[in-house]
Amino acid sequence: MLGQTNLTADQTRGRQGLFNNATIKHRMEASLKGQQGRGNALAPDRKRLLGGGLGALMIAATPAMAIAQDAGDGLQLDEIVVTAQKRAERIQDVPISITALTGADLEKRGLVGMGDYLLAQPSVVIQDRGPARNQIVIRGISTVVGSENPTVAFYIDEVPVSSGLGINANGFPDLRTFDVGRVEVLRGPQGTLYGAGSMGGTVKVVPNRAKLGEWQVKAESSLSSTAGGGLGNEVAAAVNAPLSDTLAVRVAGYHYHEAGFIKDRFPGSPNPSAPVAALGGASWADVGVSSFGVPARSVDDVNAANVDGARAGVTFQPTEKLEIVLTALAQRSKANGLPENMATLGTYTQSRFLPEMLKDNYQLYDALINYDLGFGSLTSVTAYLNRSQVQYRDVSAPFLGAPISLDDDNENKNFSQEIRFSSDALNPFGILIGGFYSRTTAHAIQEAAWHGTAQSMPEFTSVLLGSPAAAGSSLFYKNDRNVGEQLSGFGELSYRPIESLKLSAGLRVANYTLTTDEFQDGALNGNTVTSYSVRTEETVPTPSFQVEYKPEEGSLYYARAAKGFRLGGPNQPLPSTCAADLAAIGLTKAPSSVNSDSLWSYEAGVKRSLAGGSASLNASAFYIDWTDIQTGFLLPNCGFSFAGNAGDARSRGLEMDFSWRVTKSLTLNTSGSFTDATLQSDSPPSTGIGGKKGNRLPGIPRWSVQGGAQYDFPVVDKSAFARVDVRYISGYLNRFPGASTEAQPAGNFTVVDARIGMDVSSGLQAEIFATNIFNTKQLLEVDTELPDQRQILGRPRTVGITLRYDY
Repeated sequence: MLGQTNLTADQTRGRQGLFNNATIKHRMEASLKGQQGRGNALAPDRKRLLGGGLGALMIAATPAMAIAQDAGDGLQLDEIVVTAQKRAERIQDVPISITALTGADLEKRGLVGMGDYLLAQPSVVIQDRGPARNQIVIRGISTVVGSENPTVAFYIDEVPVSSGLGINANGFPDLRTFDVGRVEVLRGPQGTLYGAGSMGGTVKVVPNRAKLGEWQVKAESSLSSTAGGGLGNEVAAAVNAPLSDTLAVRVAGYHYHEAGFIKDRFPGSPNPSAPVAALGGASWADVGVSSFGVPARSVDDVNAANVDGARAGVTFQPTEKLEIVLTALAQRSKANGLPENMATLGTYTQSRFLPEMLKDNYQLYDALINYDLGFGSLTSVTAYLNRSQVQYRDVSAPFLGAPISLDDDNENKNFSQEIRFSSDALNPFGILIGGFYSRTTAHAIQEAAWHGTAQSMPEFTSVLLGSPAAAGSSLFYKNDRNVGEQLSGFGELSYRPIESLKLSAGLRVANYTLTTDEFQDGALNGNTVTSYSVRTEETVPTPSFQVEYKPEEGSLYYARAAKGFRLGGPNQPLPSTCAADLAAIGLTKAPSSVNSDSLWSYEAGVKRSLAGGSASLNASAFYIDWTDIQTGFLLPNCGFSFAGNAGDARSRGLEMDFSWRVTKSLTLNTSGSFTDATLQSDSPPSTGIGGKKGNRLPGIPRWSVQGGAQYDFPVVDKSAFARVDVRYISGYLNRFPGASTEAQPAGNFTVVDARIGMDVSSGLQAEIFATNIFNTKQLLEVDTELPDQRQILGRPRTVGITLRYDY
C-alpha cells in the first residue's frame, strides 16, 4: 500500500429487538423493576481510580443537586426510551454510559449529520472530511496512524453497517437526521451484544418507524449562508399513513445542499527551469523533466456537497403479539472537494491540480419480526446493505508535486441475520440469548493516474524510479476482492438476589473468516505483476460482567468490566522496490498477517433522577487496558506500508452529564469528559510513528465540555423558544512528538450556536439560526496521510432560516 498517500482500498488489507407496539407498556413496567446487565470484579487499583473519579464528579455536582431538589415543583424532564441493550428501557435505567438525542433535540439544536451530533457528546471525537472519509473515536480508542479498521461500531436502527471485518473500511455512512427518532451513543466496548469493532463504543441512528392509527405529515425547508462561502439549502418531507387498524406506511425524502467554504487556487505546473527544493536546488529541466503541462485553476467553495435520500417503512401488526416492520432506505452523497486548508496559503484555501471528488451511495433493506411469547420476546432482524464509494484525490505532495491522482472505486455488499430471545424481567433470573450471521463481499479497484503531458511521464518516472514508465501506462493498479463471514452466538444471564441488586454476565463467541484475492501491477509496483490469495480464520470470545444496585427509584449505581477486540488479517505482498526499506528495519518481506488487538475496560457509574424528575445527573469513570495496537509500518522510500502490532496503551477518564428543567420555561443541560489516553510502551522504531511510553495518543482531547440553555415563552397566543449551545474541545497533536514528520496541534476551540423559533400558524414554525456565531476557526485535525500538513477545518459561521410544518 502507498502508505503515505493513504491508498484507501488498502484499508481493507484483509485483516481481519425490539418491542411490540401493543406490549410496550408491559415491557416498560417489567423493565422499571430491574435492568438487564453484566457483573464484574475490579482490581484494587482500578477500584480506587473509578471510585475516586466518581466521588469527584458527585462532589462537583452537589450544588446543582441541592438546587434541583429545591426547585423541582412537579416539573419533569422528558423521558427517553432507548434500545441500547436490545430491549426498550428508560435511559436512566440502562447501566452503561450512554447519551441519546431525540428527534426534538436534533431539530432544536440544528444537528443534521454525524459531524454535528457526535461533537456534542462526552468522550467522542469525529474527524469528518466528507462522504466516506470520517472516523469516530470514543474514550480515546483510536487508530494510531492511518485509517485502519475502525474501533467503533455503527448501526442504523438494528442493522450493523460496519461489518467489523475491516473490509474496505472507508468511514461510516452519514445518514441525515431528518425524521430520525433518536441517536444513541454507547460508550465503552459493546462486543457482547454488538460484536467486532465496538472496542470504543457503538453509535446507533434510529429512524422513525411507521406508526399505527396516526396520520402525520411533516416538512421542513432551510436556506443558509456560510461566511466566506456559498449558500446552502434543504428540502425534506415525511408522511405517515395508517392503511388499516393493523397496517401503516411511512415515507420520507430529503435533499441537502451543503455550502462549500474552501477556495482552490492552483497556479499551474511550475516552470521546469525553476529550482526545486526536493531536488537539492536543481530544476526539473536539470534532471531531464519537461513541463508537466497542468493549467492553472481557481474554484470557490470546492467542498460543497449534495445529499439526497429517501426512506420507506411498513408496520404490520396482525395480532397483539406479532409485529412486522419492513424498511428500505437509500442515500447518495457527493462532494467535489475536501474541507482541507493549507496554512501556507491562508485560511480556507487549498491548491489542487485537479478537481477532487468523494461519493458515497448506499441502500439498506431490513425486515424486523417481533413476537411476544408472554414471558419474553423473540426477535428476528434480516438486512441487506449495498454500498459503493468513489474517491478521486490529488496525491502530488509525496511525489515532489508531480500531477498524480489516486482513484478508488469500492463496492460492499453485506447480508446479515440476527435472531434473539429476551425474557421479561419479572423474576430473579433474566436471559438474553441470540445468534448472528453475516456475509460481506467487497470489490475494490485502485489506480494511481498521471495527469501531466505524455512526454513528462517517462521523464519523471526515470527520475523517481530509475527507469521510465511508458506514456499512458498505469503507475499503480490494484484489484482487490474480499469475502468475509462471521457466525456468532451471544447471551447474557442476570440474577437478582434481592430487589435492589442485580448481577449479570454476558458472552459472545464469534468465528470470523476472510478470503482475500489481490492483483497489483504498475511502475510503482516495480513494473511487476503480483497476486496472492489467502484465507484467515479466527474465533474470539468477548465476555462482560456487571453489577447494578438500585436502592430506590431514581438512583442507579453500577460497575462493569468488558472485553473489546478488533480483527486482524493478512498483509499484501510488497514489491521489489521496497527491498531497501525492509532491509533497513531488519526484514526481507512484510509479515504475512497482523494480529487482532484487544482491550479490557473497567467502568463504574451512577445515575440519579433528582427533584421528582426535574433534573438528572449521570457520571461514570473508566479505565481501559489496550494491547497489541494495530498500526501501519511506513516505508518512506518506496511509498508502501504494511500493517503490524505495536505496543500497548491505557485510557482512563471521567464523564458527566446533567440536565435540569429549572422552570416550565427554562431547561439547562451540560456534559463533559476528561480522557487521559497514553502509550504504555514505546512504538517500534520501524513504524515511523515515534511513540514513546507516556505519550498521549494523537487526536484525543483531554477535555470536552458542552452546555446548552433553552427558554420557551409565549408571543401573544403563539409558542416560541430561544436556545444557545456552547461546546469546547481542548488541544491535541496529530502525531506523537517523536514522529519523523513534525507533530502539529489541533483542537483548542470554543463554538457557540443559537436558534430562535416561534409558531406562525397551526403546525407551522419559523426559526432563525446561527452556528459558530463568533466564526471560530475549528481546526479538527492536521492530516497524517500526506506530508504537506493539510488542515481539516470545521464550518465557519453560518446563518439561516428554517420553516417546519408538522400535522
